[in-house]
Amino acid sequence: MVENNSKIPIRNVYCMLSYAYQTLGLSEYQRMGIEKFENVKDLYSEILKIGLPVLIRGGLINDYIRKDDTSMVIRGKIDINASIKRNTLVDKKLVVLYDEFSVDVFLNQILKATIRYLSRTPDISKPNRRFFYGLLPYFAEVTDIELNLGLWKQVRYNRQNIRYQFLVDVCRYLYEELLLDESSEEQWLREVEDEQRLSALYEKFVFAFYKRETNYKVTHPQIPWISNDGIIDALPVMQTDIVLSDGTKTLIVDTKFYSENMATKFAGGNAKQKSDSLYQIFTYVNNWIPREGEEVGGMLLYAKTTGDQQPDHHYELNGNRISVVTLDLNQKFEKIKEELLEHVESYFQSKQHRCHL
Repeated sequence: MVENNSKIPIRNVYCMLSYAYQTLGLSEYQRMGIEKFENVKDLYSEILKIGLPVLIRGGLINDYIRKDDTSMVIRGKIDINASIKRNTLVDKKLVVLYDEFSVDVFLNQILKATIRYLSRTPDISKPNRRFFYGLLPYFAEVTDIELNLGLWKQVRYNRQNIRYQFLVDVCRYLYEELLLDESSEEQWLREVEDEQRLSALYEKFVFAFYKRETNYKVTHPQIPWISNDGIIDALPVMQTDIVLSDGTKTLIVDTKFYSENMATKFAGGNAKQKSDSLYQIFTYVNNWIPREGEEVGGMLLYAKTTGDQQPDHHYELNGNRISVVTLDLNQKFEKIKEELLEHVESYFQSKQHRCHL
């Protein structure tokens, strides 16, 4: 069953959003009454109802978009090859390439696609559908695209468009919820592939929590491969979720939001660690180049599911401590905070060890 960890209280989802995005602390969002929401879709919809008009009033972002046109007037650059292929010279025209300053950029396309989706779906109230439909004229010059989870993998932020991040991410969270409601489990698994519902928010929340609530240095760097011959072509990027350091110890944390946290070959069988996740954190730890005297460890932090068998294991692998633990999101938020702190303190306060080869 896909929804093994879906019973997260709405207030906890809101708290996770508050940690992950400082934007939620703005006055516009303060009037939301969390208790009135029956489900998390209503929460996401209300955030978009408040945030989208604010974004529109601030002006949609523009950027230069490459255009091509067949014209008798030279504008921008002439594409000779395209002109020959299209046989435009017969009509005394040329194919020209030029940059146009336009609102038809990718982030606006995602927002429009989400608004169009919300204006039609029966999963939100009729007044809300009418509200979102009323926003579509502001995106009249933006190209229509179809929503799919792969879109968010293409998103890149910079100083000019960073104000979009919160709302674009909320669009993703809401789409995932609506997609699950409308799809069979098999269709959902094909769409999501290895990405799980709420996984992006879970990672952002844990990172922001440790950044705010601890004195450790909290980063998420890429780890370079240790290659004896220097060849790293086609090797995957080792992008960490969270790295905490106190100067002498470093803990690499990888968050996991899965429907099942341990693997079994058959119902009732002995549960084993998920090999892909364990190999991943093991590789991260063993490719981290420690400074002199630095100790490095790893932690897989799963969101706890309703399954009977949950990981709670601590290993010494190749001289490094690697923990596989869970975080119960279906409890009071104060308890969530306590668990998060306990997990990292168990590593940083443990007696330092060294591997003697």
